[in-house]
Amino acid sequence: MKENINNFPDVMVNKQELIEKYFPYFKVGTLNKYILNIADNEQFKHVILRPSTRMTMINVRGFYLYLRWCEKRRFK
Repeated sequence: MKENINNFPDVMVNKQELIEKYFPYFKVGTLNKYILNIADNEQFKHVILRPSTRMTMINVRGFYLYLRWCEKRRFK
């Protein structure tokens, strides 16, 4: 079965926008934990962009795919 990722566009957004528009059930602290894990993962490192020390941009589709990847690994 093919995943439906059409609701998650291939765009870069900030943390607040990611929570408000795409993942409203996330809290900022939870998102920060995921961002740290993504930054350490070679396979998904490209999902996070840090143009400055105070700004973090996240690829919406890449973040969704990371969550799906975590879900698949959880049950192995």
